[in-house]
Amino acid sequence: MTKKYTIFICIIFLFISILIISIRLQKTSETKAPNNSVTLTLDEHTGSVIWNDLIKITVGQQDGPTEHVSIRNHSEITNKESIDLPIGEATLIRFLHGGSAVYPAPDKVFYLIYIQKPVKEKSEELIRTFYIEGEVIGDSEIEAKEELIKLAHAWKVE
Repeated sequence: MTKKYTIFICIIFLFISILIISIRLQKTSETKAPNNSVTLTLDEHTGSVIWNDLIKITVGQQDGPTEHVSIRNHSEITNKESIDLPIGEATLIRFLHGGSAVYPAPDKVFYLIYIQKPVKEKSEELIRTFYIEGEVIGDSEIEAKEELIKLAHAWKVE
């Protein structure tokens, strides 16, 4: 009876040890990020994300001639400024978009933060623009702008 009891205890100890090791390995392989963080990933299925009920965010990229940035048709740029980000100097523009000529809508406020880099495998005149666009939701424009800038500070462009 003692031998069976000892084997039983060893098996339970081994099982518990394996369970603890697997839990610790799982925790160390997880990405360590604060719960309030966001990762903006550009892929072919990128859609909008609502952030803190303040701003509807879209990320993207576009190629074009030097200094060119496309914004939505029938939009009016109302402000443009430079901002310093960890990835370099970026440009922040504010624009109003009122829908199309066929389907006009009340103006919506948008912010667009972008950086530009030369496209290495193309001509020197071709620039790739990486951007984060935010449509302001409701009346909290100042808070929405601040949140977009905070998100841009964690931006990584490859």
